[in-house]
Amino acid sequence: MSNILTVGAIQDIFDPNIRNPEKPVLQIAKVIQSDYSHPRPQRVKVAFNDGCELTQGIIPVNLVERVSGDIKKGQLLRLTHYNCIIKNSLESQETLKIIIVINYEMANSGLYQIFSNLSRVKTTKRTSPHNKSLQHSITSGPSYTIGEEFFPINALSPYFNSWKIEAIVGTKTDIKPWQSDHGSGKWFAVVLFDSSGEIRATAFEDADNFYNQLQIGKLYSISKAKIRMANKKYSTVKNDYELILGRETIITEVLNKDSHGFIPFNFVKIVDLIEYEKNDIIDVIGIVIKVSDIQEITTRTTRKNVNKRCITIVDQSKYQITLSLWGLQAEKFNSSILNHIIACKNVRVVEFQGRNLSAIFDSTIIIDPNIQETNELRDWYNSHGTHSKFTSLNTSSSTVQYVDDIKTLDQIKYEKLGQGNNLDYFSTLVTVLNIKKGNILYPACPTCSKKVIEDVSEWHCAKCSRSYPKPEYRYIIAAVVADFTGDVILRFFNDSALSIMNCEAKELVRLEAEDRDNYDATLEKACFKPYIIKCRAKTETYEGRSIIRYSAMSVIKIDYARRAKRLHQLINEMEDSFLS
Repeated sequence: MSNILTVGAIQDIFDPNIRNPEKPVLQIAKVIQSDYSHPRPQRVKVAFNDGCELTQGIIPVNLVERVSGDIKKGQLLRLTHYNCIIKNSLESQETLKIIIVINYEMANSGLYQIFSNLSRVKTTKRTSPHNKSLQHSITSGPSYTIGEEFFPINALSPYFNSWKIEAIVGTKTDIKPWQSDHGSGKWFAVVLFDSSGEIRATAFEDADNFYNQLQIGKLYSISKAKIRMANKKYSTVKNDYELILGRETIITEVLNKDSHGFIPFNFVKIVDLIEYEKNDIIDVIGIVIKVSDIQEITTRTTRKNVNKRCITIVDQSKYQITLSLWGLQAEKFNSSILNHIIACKNVRVVEFQGRNLSAIFDSTIIIDPNIQETNELRDWYNSHGTHSKFTSLNTSSSTVQYVDDIKTLDQIKYEKLGQGNNLDYFSTLVTVLNIKKGNILYPACPTCSKKVIEDVSEWHCAKCSRSYPKPEYRYIIAAVVADFTGDVILRFFNDSALSIMNCEAKELVRLEAEDRDNYDATLEKACFKPYIIKCRAKTETYEGRSIIRYSAMSVIKIDYARRAKRLHQLINEMEDSFLS
């Protein structure tokens, strides 16, 4: 391995008196942060090894996914573009040396044993103020980018003096007044994107000119803005820093250049939104199947009137969800977007009569974006989607909150979930063993879904006081599910039952009457399949006895790659806890 590594590269990288090595090969000695689960980080922190010493490194998550899919201890990376920082530690009287990876490729597909005779040099002692040349590099940091004209947004920090970014304007606020003890004026903000990430930029000085200059959807080169820590109270942009535009800032529109790929998306499948918490910010893509009229509502916080429009989108998971648009966005996205694909960047997960999405200031919505996901979604919808029946995520109780941990059935009983007056929600990974035959279907009212009674040639609903020529059949299934710790009886109502049956209720009614063999085969085919199931536990009284009933709220097919990453993360956490 020593012949593959660029031995001594780390010292050369941080030496201000020599030229930086081109495409050095370094080894991943440790993955400090490799959490691909929710909430999603922007960067992976690692320790780099060059055969002589170690130093810290930062690799953007979206770069990892694009190049290698994962970062593992022992891998060899060839850094084709990179940058470096030397900064003061906030915790000790030392300086930190950090390599920021802008682009890389795999030098070898294997995993190699870590050199054990390294001097673990992650830091260097602070120098005397008399050594002015080195002191300058520590306080300011290098002001160069290797191999690229433009600086990636996700590598910006206050430690860089000279930089220039090329970014597209995703969103822009209106000009607003500000007032403080130091004076008053105007301000506005934009969110800028490039292929590496996003950052918020705010103008206080000369706000009118910057406002006219920066237009949504256009590409610009920007330099000489101040970089400061982002105030997360006022921004959901996924960046620790923000830009302040001032009199020295230089902004030039970039013409005749394709901006495809400048907005990086991390799309979440609609069915997976149930795993995210209220107020999480996510990206989603879907086909618009419904657009409501504009409503004028009064906001709860400001008591001001604002326009609202709801649109319904679907994707390949065969689930649908409602996205609320506000103000100018509600006016812009009208019924003309029906059957078009929209990609939504930075929308908020909300709970209002179930799981929904809401656009915010930092949200960027693009119609029919020129990306691979658009083509895949359109092909699927044209082939299968137009004939599919979609399940809504809006039917769950607005008080539902799911924990991230998957519990075993033994844990559920040990923790006494659902006992007393408690209404508990949990996730479990189980296999459907047996579906109890009998009354697994019932004739339902097409309006309220309550059971209807046959009356001569019609079906009567007592709740709606209406009669129908025929009912809508719905599932109500009791099934035995099990994991390696035990088994329980779990109830599946219509939406969750459809996920395990893969057969419409009315079709099963027909099979029961006309083709008993296929009816039995359909029930058998639904068994012996594992799922991650979101459940509710509640104590109910039946014939004077209190029993805990478990109900399936949603059923998710197992993503084995994602599940394996989660298990790998848990193993690493256990390993670190034992070693610490």
